[in-house]
Amino acid sequence: MCALSRDLEAARYAADRAFRQYDAADPANRLMASELEARWNSALVHVAEVEGKLAAHDASTPAPAVAPASLGVLASNLRTVWSAPTTDARVKKRIVRTLIHEVVADIDDAASEIVVIVHWVGGAHSELRLPKRRRGQRNSTSADIIQAVRQLVLIASYNLIAGVLNRNGFKTDNGNRRTRERVTSMRSNYCIPVFQPGRGRDRAMAQSQQSRAASRDCAQDAATGSGGRRDRGHPALI
Repeated sequence: MCALSRDLEAARYAADRAFRQYDAADPANRLMASELEARWNSALVHVAEVEGKLAAHDASTPAPAVAPASLGVLASNLRTVWSAPTTDARVKKRIVRTLIHEVVADIDDAASEIVVIVHWVGGAHSELRLPKRRRGQRNSTSADIIQAVRQLVLIASYNLIAGVLNRNGFKTDNGNRRTRERVTSMRSNYCIPVFQPGRGRDRAMAQSQQSRAASRDCAQDAATGSGGRRDRGHPALI
């Protein structure tokens, strides 16, 4: 659209310049006058072509789906637009880039806070203060979640563990979803064994063998009579 407008402006300037040259020519010099008239006519044809392209472009451009007044209403209720289920991450990024000029962060050591200054495009400024994490401080994780991860890591990968925690509503203390990286970090912080494919199957087989061995021992003890227990370290007394 802008390129066509510039082309039209240049074409009209060339046509006007060609007319002034033709108008200033000596009528007695018919050869020169004829050449200048041909240049003027060619410039007028070019102007008509550019005007046609611009008109075709305007006709093919669809009308805005949302009226400007409706956009004004949405701008006055940004929280609803931001929280709408149809607003995806790409739209939110466009909103942020449109409304925010820059964000400046500083540290207030006296208050142990992070000071964030938001410079809006309209010239307004907002200040946010967030608690600064102390050295060595980290968010605690529920003991139930840690125990669940200890059991799941025997049979499931970190991606699968993150999916299980998310489906059961076990988010982080900050309300974020569990990811493979967060599960790996939790495993490292709480000394949880590393996931090894096949280890869960081996452990299950070992538990099954122990269960079968215990069943055999119980059967042998029962065979001694009266349900008594036989001391395996010494011969049975007869």
